[in-house]
Amino acid sequence: MKKIISLVYMVLIVSAFVFAQGSGETTQGAESDNFFDETVKIIIPYGAGGTHDVVARKFAEVGSKYTEAPIVCVQETGGDGLVAAIHFTGKDPNVRELLTTSYGLWYQKIVKGDSIQLDLSKINPIGTFDDRSYLLYVRSDSDYNNLEDLIAESKRRKVILSAGAAGADAHLCFGGLIKKAGGESVIASYEGGAQQMAALLNGEVDCFVGTPQVGKQYLENGEVRAIICFKDFDFTGFEDSMGIVVPNVADAGYPQSAITGGGMLSLRTGAKESYQKDVEELIKKVWADQEFRDFTTSIGLNIFECYGEDLDKQIEEAASNATISAKALNLI
Repeated sequence: MKKIISLVYMVLIVSAFVFAQGSGETTQGAESDNFFDETVKIIIPYGAGGTHDVVARKFAEVGSKYTEAPIVCVQETGGDGLVAAIHFTGKDPNVRELLTTSYGLWYQKIVKGDSIQLDLSKINPIGTFDDRSYLLYVRSDSDYNNLEDLIAESKRRKVILSAGAAGADAHLCFGGLIKKAGGESVIASYEGGAQQMAALLNGEVDCFVGTPQVGKQYLENGEVRAIICFKDFDFTGFEDSMGIVVPNVADAGYPQSAITGGGMLSLRTGAKESYQKDVEELIKKVWADQEFRDFTTSIGLNIFECYGEDLDKQIEEAASNATISAKALNLI
């Protein structure tokens, strides 16, 4: 009888030990939960073929080399990024999604204020994945050989720019410049850079402000000219392939139109701190990957990494400059 009791006692002790070990492993597993252990969606708020679209898809492709589960891209367009952004802010803070977030969301909020139901405090930008130099394109068969030609035309009539929305980055940098020069402009809204370029080629508008990625093939084909760069330095991304250097607006006398363009990958505000670290670490790995860096430069974008407090300051400075342009346009 004593032997039986002893045996039962030992079984209970072993069972308790195994249970404790199992519980410890479960707790440890929960603590080591990585944001990318499950499939993560990158939400793209802009049209197919645009820069956000192609860069986000390349990021997902390269990033998936470093994650347990794949990263997939989903488009949710409308309102020049507002539809997806507003929807994103209503999701659970720990949703396994990243929003490609442009500076244009901040610019639109500056211009439209409470008329758009977007709470930017619910979006947490983690790191940059796309930094761009906006270029002003005109058709090659137009009479506009340079910026001054277009400014002269804007003093005779309102020149038409294809853009995403009033108050978006393209509108602010171009419209603010034309206004300061004493001319007038108006925007025609299209969803995404590819459609905006198509509007230029079809003769629906006079000009288009977009990225080197969107305009490159049309420059190569001789269908468009790039006449100014909205930065405080020349754009040289086409110099080796086409012998083209695009002059900058600062040297042309319009430094206030050198506007920050591009985007970040963002989580919902309130996401677990470990998730924030996971995302930042992956962005750094992707930037360090030569495949992504080569892709970035091949489409004329800039190599630019920014995280945390530095990114917050970058957004604040961009918003400050955008406010100056918006005031020049009497948008605020």
